Amino acid sequence: MKKLLTIGLLCMGVFFQSCELYDTYKDEVAAEFIGETVAFSVATPSGEADSVKENSVPLSLEVRMPMAINTTRGIEVTYSFGGVATYGVDFTAKAIERNNPNAEDVTEKFATAAGGQFIIKNRTISQDDDGEQNFTNTRNTATIEISPLVVQGVDKEGGKTLDIILESARNLDDGEEITVGQGGIRKVYNLVIEDIHCPTRLDGTYSAKMTTEEGTVTVDDVTLTTVDPLANPDDIWGLYNISNIAGDFQDIPFQIIDQCGEFLGPSDNYISLQGETLEGGEISLEVLFSDGTTTKQWVLVLTKK
Repeated sequence: MKKLLTIGLLCMGVFFQSCELYDTYKDEVAAEFIGETVAFSVATPSGEADSVKENSVPLSLEVRMPMAINTTRGIEVTYSFGGVATYGVDFTAKAIERNNPNAEDVTEKFATAAGGQFIIKNRTISQDDDGEQNFTNTRNTATIEISPLVVQGVDKEGGKTLDIILESARNLDDGEEITVGQGGIRKVYNLVIEDIHCPTRLDGTYSAKMTTEEGTVTVDDVTLTTVDPLANPDDIWGLYNISNIAGDFQDIPFQIIDQCGEFLGPSDNYISLQGETLEGGEISLEVLFSDGTTTKQWVLVLTKK
């Protein structure tokens, strides 16, 4: 849903000649990232929130600054948390700095309940013998990584809100304060951590249909069997062995997780899987198989017998 906003970008730094107005949030999000300001690359609109599930993969929020900021030691950014979600109970967080030329060389700084700090440095420009300029792998970005946790017995209807707030930034060269946010946005990222305590009972035999680019065909029956309870001690979701997710392509046993009617597959080098429970109760699984040589995609729809 579009919300009409009239937002004036703050006129800051020697590179600004005038204030530029945007009629909609969409226009401002697409605006060029300029001026002496540190902000989220993408942030949630005011009054809206992104949604993640408990125990889901970490959410990476990129924070960046423009090359226009002149700094040798870097910009130190302070962030905090708001909302009802509790640090260490509902989520953990860390900042990831990438301030070294080696692309794989990162520094992780774990947060506390109060939030945390990290440093962003400008990319370094080098020049070859022909006068051509090149950048090293150092980036003028950092990442705040949010990891939702599983909380047994303390669920909140509608989820638990979590705000990640860029509080302040300063140039470590001279202590000068740097603006956070961009024109009133990109300062706060709003989240809702959704409950996944939905134990399910999907054991049984299912008739199966497989859809590929060639069409839809009926394939052999598929069975779902609950995995040993030790692998799911809190019974917070459904964890199942599936006899074959590949229809007539190849006999591939696998595991699937049912999170409140949405399905995913545990990490695998060759297979990625996601799915959902359809209105009629059927289970629809979208599967991608790739071993570096062969790549196939299909949808497997299961109907309980």
